[in-house]
Amino acid sequence: MDSCDVEGLEPLLPEIWIRRVEMLAASLEDDELDKDALARFLRLTYHLCLLAPEAIRIKALDRDNEACLEALLDASQLDCAATLLLGASPELEIHRGRKGAKVSVRLFSGGAIGKAVATTAAQALLAAIMECLLIEHELNQAIQTYPLTGGSPHRSQSGSRR
Repeated sequence: MDSCDVEGLEPLLPEIWIRRVEMLAASLEDDELDKDALARFLRLTYHLCLLAPEAIRIKALDRDNEACLEALLDASQLDCAATLLLGASPELEIHRGRKGAKVSVRLFSGGAIGKAVATTAAQALLAAIMECLLIEHELNQAIQTYPLTGGSPHRSQSGSRR
């Protein structure tokens, strides 16, 4: 896979981007994901992160990360590939149960806390990342609708969600 020029990428429209994140998050709820499906979801997540609206784009992702991600996926190092998507060192807690038990992840990223439980650390981490992206998007929408500066709150161009 050729590396892409991250600087030249235009973000997706927020409405399209959030729908893709929601679809991917829903797909991760399947406990029967095999390694190939999880590797595909890791690639999709990487590209979605690159195409995120500017306010919540993970700044640490670049060409070198894509080559590293592909190398990790080729080596079936899915846990390491998932941590690559975290960007600038968020707080992370991973609790592994006994053999055959589920893995629990808590991720603190920016103003969001993502929590997930899955059969593998990679899947749990990816689900927590998706949750953080969804929360960060909602926070960004709230800030645009009701900015913290200025005299009185106002509605954004897109209106408020209820």
